[in-house]
Amino acid sequence: MRTLPMQPARKSSKNTILIIAAVAVVVGGMSAAVMLLGRKPTDVGMIGMTDVGGLQALADIQAQLRPLRACGVEYGERGRRGKVGSHTDVWVSACENDRFAGVRIAVPTERQVERVAFNLERGSVSEPWKILVDKNQVPFPELERALEQLSPFLAEEVPSRLAQAIEAKLAAHREWQESQAAEPGRRDAAKNSYPE
Repeated sequence: MRTLPMQPARKSSKNTILIIAAVAVVVGGMSAAVMLLGRKPTDVGMIGMTDVGGLQALADIQAQLRPLRACGVEYGERGRRGKVGSHTDVWVSACENDRFAGVRIAVPTERQVERVAFNLERGSVSEPWKILVDKNQVPFPELERALEQLSPFLAEEVPSRLAQAIEAKLAAHREWQESQAAEPGRRDAAKNSYPE
């Protein structure tokens, strides 16, 4: 039987195209991840929103919410067919120096407003609130009514609820640190528990 000499495998153009496509997908995915990681979660749904916080008609709302020790509030369904957010809960974000994301607070039924979505944002507790709303989706009278209904609730509930959540996170972090500190001793005790 005669054996034929093996020829080196030729790289097909299909393999080259697949490799180039895979690299393009990976690079594109990494670029998108870098862009999204540089944003806050609230920024993703912020396209088309306008800051109306400087309107004189909202000056009382600004005054009522200024003392809050928070830097973000999200309320209402948004996105296509209201897939993101809720009118039954409000998400309150702490300021960065608290190193805490935030807390979800259930809104009493009598204070809920459907089909109104807005975000309140600011960089620190000394700044006025940006009141961000999609003017094409939310009429001003409905926004004003929602803010008037929610502001007293926020002023009353947010300080204690946010403080409790921050304390719970700090307690969990302390417990984790204690567990990590005790781990070497536990390992040594386990290792030395065997008879020789």
